[in-house]
Amino acid sequence: MKAKLLALVSLASLFVLNGCNGIGDKDTILARIDGEKVYQEDYALLLKNGGLKGVKNQYLYDNLYSKAALSAKAVEEYPELEDEWKAYYADLDARVLTMVYQRYYVSENMTYSDAELRQFYDANRSMFPEDSTGDFLSVRPLVASYYYASKNAEAFAAYIKDTLKLENPTAEDSLKAKKSFADVRRVALQQELSTDLLAKHNIEIKELPPVDPKVYYNKHQDQFMTVPGYELYHVQADSAKLAGLFTETPTLDQFKSVAAANSKNAKTAKDSGYVGHVKVDYVLPYGIGVVPQLMPTLKDKEPGFVTPVLKASDNTFHVFYLAGIDASRLKPFDRVDVGIANAIKDGYYFDVDTSVVLITKAGEPVFTEADMIRFNEKFIHRTMNRNIHDRVVSMLAEAFAFADAAKEAHLNHSWEYRAMVRQSRWDYLSEHYIQKKLGGENIPEDTLKALFDRVGSPIHVGYNYEQAKEDLRKVAAFPVNMYKHEYYMGYRMLYVGKTFEESVPVIYARRSDEVERLMSQRFAAEAYSKATVHLYDTGVSEYKPTMIANVLLARADSLYQAGKKSDAYYEYRKVMFAYADNDSLFEHVAYEMAQIESENEEFLDAEGDYYAFYTMWPDSPNAEKAMFSRGFMLNENLGQNDQALEVLETFLQKYPNSELKESAQWLVDNIKSNGKLAEDLMKKIEAEE
Repeated sequence: MKAKLLALVSLASLFVLNGCNGIGDKDTILARIDGEKVYQEDYALLLKNGGLKGVKNQYLYDNLYSKAALSAKAVEEYPELEDEWKAYYADLDARVLTMVYQRYYVSENMTYSDAELRQFYDANRSMFPEDSTGDFLSVRPLVASYYYASKNAEAFAAYIKDTLKLENPTAEDSLKAKKSFADVRRVALQQELSTDLLAKHNIEIKELPPVDPKVYYNKHQDQFMTVPGYELYHVQADSAKLAGLFTETPTLDQFKSVAAANSKNAKTAKDSGYVGHVKVDYVLPYGIGVVPQLMPTLKDKEPGFVTPVLKASDNTFHVFYLAGIDASRLKPFDRVDVGIANAIKDGYYFDVDTSVVLITKAGEPVFTEADMIRFNEKFIHRTMNRNIHDRVVSMLAEAFAFADAAKEAHLNHSWEYRAMVRQSRWDYLSEHYIQKKLGGENIPEDTLKALFDRVGSPIHVGYNYEQAKEDLRKVAAFPVNMYKHEYYMGYRMLYVGKTFEESVPVIYARRSDEVERLMSQRFAAEAYSKATVHLYDTGVSEYKPTMIANVLLARADSLYQAGKKSDAYYEYRKVMFAYADNDSLFEHVAYEMAQIESENEEFLDAEGDYYAFYTMWPDSPNAEKAMFSRGFMLNENLGQNDQALEVLETFLQKYPNSELKESAQWLVDNIKSNGKLAEDLMKKIEAEE
């Protein structure tokens, strides 16, 4: 049983303990959660970045305690994550120091130390009447502005007289002037830093060796291959007619005869259905246009293959004969040399040996092309051209310089730096823990390659396999329940005409953020509920996490019973998304959500959800009711009688002993009578009344 321990030594209140400094000493521990410590400085950073949102106990849990609990759980279950985090952060540290230096030390403090500014603040409280809480950090930029004006009194007096043209400024005018005077200096500081910092810290960006067109061509021959394709014939006709044209696989001559006699496409029929040499993924000529399933159907097939009936984007139907395969071939260098030279000049074709030094410090290498490749794989995930490469090198060179400047100012010991590092670590551990829990990091290479072959780069269009590998890992690990439910319930509009495989990238894009966010909250809540928690801030009550299945279900059931069906729906939905990897929970809430939609007369949504339910769980006790409800709804509420008839007749075949059999049969008979049964029944009822 989890021990929830409050510190025996009462801190009473951080506001009282630390006088008028509202956030308290920043190294004060707020909580100890298993092996993780949460400090006052973590809370201070949150306040600076966005202020307190909501009730403090939930705010602390949502933003700090839950992350600490999940991080502790991550390291406990997967100890290797700690070393992985350290390796990851090694490339991130300079950027964090840069942020601390630029944002806090320059933009806020104007390069003054906290101690210096606090001393001025304590001696001049009357200058900060808006600071009703006595919180130094909330007004630190203003303190720096006033302090700068006091340190440069003569220049400030000239600024008031010569720039602002104020002869007898009021106290209010003077305070406003101090702020604007300091803002001018802030802008100047930023410009000085960006201009002088590289030279001051001996950071140099090295010139890159030129790219030889012939060397580039030989090294990247895959970029200069012709587009593969197929030599095709076709027949265009009604789908029913096409289905009966070829009972056996025809020879080419037989196919040409059928095409000449039966094809509705006059342009190809006169040439016995000849379409010509068609490149992969190109639009077909002679008005055929786009046939989405043609290229996947032809893949790996041999000449003589005849496709099934395929539907084009303009709703015409076709059968194709594969007469030949046009293999991809390397274009000769003299055909592409001018284009390569121009692309190199414009920065589109780009290649650097991994040993090339990109950045030096005091003449010593600090960053090579090999480091750039690793950095790109970890953080950027972009296909490098010269322009992107130059921008990244420039950014990193500045980061190295800023990091040195930050260390000179001892900002690597500042509370902001410590809090930002801790926040980065918690975010990293949480994200990778979820991926491990979903199995994403254990997916075999051949599985990822097969997925890439089917769907390409599912998140970043145009990525090659190596670039898309991490994206593919996430897509492959995403809960199958969510893919299936989303696909089936959206069959009517969102995914019409698409196969399940074709819909996977779209579904992931639509749902991944919410699923991963709620799963993260769930894992954190579960970790916190089982952790040993010491809370030292006795002035704040402990928040009990709600993102736990039994808590969510109890709340949903209670709301439903109270008639608050829409509120109950969203609680069930939280369970669906947070526990998408749990088959039984997903099944339970999927049915409840469909029921609520039906009762709320949201018939289009309910119909789709009922269809998804009995398709995914055909053996569920609720599948029978879901299928009947869908059939009834299609007939009674949506007026789609043909589809209703199909569903209800399937119902009668699948559930011949159902208690709903008579009702289903009556609905079928009524549809077939064009509603006459219902009319007769209404007349009988009216007569009896």
